[in-house]
Amino acid sequence: MINQTSLIYANFFFTDIVGLSDPRMSTKTQIKKIEMLNKLIKECVTFKTTSKDSLLVLPTGDGMVIGFFQSPELPLNLAIELHRKIGMYNKAKIPTEALRLRIGIHSGPVFVVNDVLENKNIWGPGIIISRRIMDIGNDGHILLSSRVAEDLRELSDEYKKIITPLHDYTIKHGQKILIYSAHGKDFGNPNVPIGNSHQRSKMKQAVIKLRRTTIYPYLEVNVTVQDPNTMHLKYKRLYEIENISDDPIYQVLHGIATDIPKTFQDLNIKVYDNENQTLKISSISIDKPFQKEFTTVFNKPILKGERGKFYVLEYEVEEPDKYFENAFLVDCHEFIINIDYPVTMTAPVVYDVNIESHEKNYCDIQPAIIESNSERVIARWKRRNIFQGQSFRLEWK
Repeated sequence: MINQTSLIYANFFFTDIVGLSDPRMSTKTQIKKIEMLNKLIKECVTFKTTSKDSLLVLPTGDGMVIGFFQSPELPLNLAIELHRKIGMYNKAKIPTEALRLRIGIHSGPVFVVNDVLENKNIWGPGIIISRRIMDIGNDGHILLSSRVAEDLRELSDEYKKIITPLHDYTIKHGQKILIYSAHGKDFGNPNVPIGNSHQRSKMKQAVIKLRRTTIYPYLEVNVTVQDPNTMHLKYKRLYEIENISDDPIYQVLHGIATDIPKTFQDLNIKVYDNENQTLKISSISIDKPFQKEFTTVFNKPILKGERGKFYVLEYEVEEPDKYFENAFLVDCHEFIINIDYPVTMTAPVVYDVNIESHEKNYCDIQPAIIESNSERVIARWKRRNIFQGQSFRLEWK
């Protein structure tokens, strides 16, 4: 039994009926839709099998909020079940009679209190944020906060498939939060909601801070040509970080530019540290067809003077123009490029590129083959003592 006066942590499902306040809709139709929403939720297995002592239900006029005191899976399971039931219900309905919902999910603290009629009520950040996340959505959206989304994605690969990151959005009082979307064959909405979208580059400010706090003792880029026909490549970039400031380094901003349009999910991005622990994404500031910019948080801050601290960024993309270019924003003591390619390709060539004029010059040192067999070749290019502002381009055919 939940103490009615305590501050508790719960998992919230917040939904409302899209378009219910339309003045052209009759009161009778409005009431019918609210009653049908209540009926369908009551029929969901997730709702029916959850102990009444383990949840709270608060009507909101055009919808409701349900707080689950148990697993964070419950709000998502309820959302998926409800969408499937609504899909069946709407099949025989004309557009004005169809039931259309949007759903917001978040985990957070709330107060459980009694109202003037001694009924249970809930209020606090958990319910407020779930409402604001829901407000971003359109018809069919199941949107989640990064807090609950990351918890669920860590539970199973299935959740990783259906819960995908969008980008940063602005909610009330200018707060910016990363939103995730859950969708599949018969639930959710795969389209990106455009309301309150906040895509602003952080790169300029990040570079200023990076040059003041960071150098790279070692940077290695591994390029694997997985399909020479489509030029599908896998990148694995290893950055060793040295903190040269007195302030801890808590996070790192990543930028990925592509030559073909890609969604964030298409790139199969992975970021992890030297202990092979995943670095969580705290922000996706840019998710445009040809540009991605996102921030990950270190599991342990990097302190001044620490050695051997690094992170790895992996992603996949097609490179139809057959080149890779790396511009250095800070100084680097040693830079290595390894390219693993089929024997049918010609040997790669490295150029020194002028960032301002884009003029490229053939480097005096070129990649050397370090491993080969009848099918594949691995070539390596190495450079020492690189300064910020330098850029190198690897080309192949």
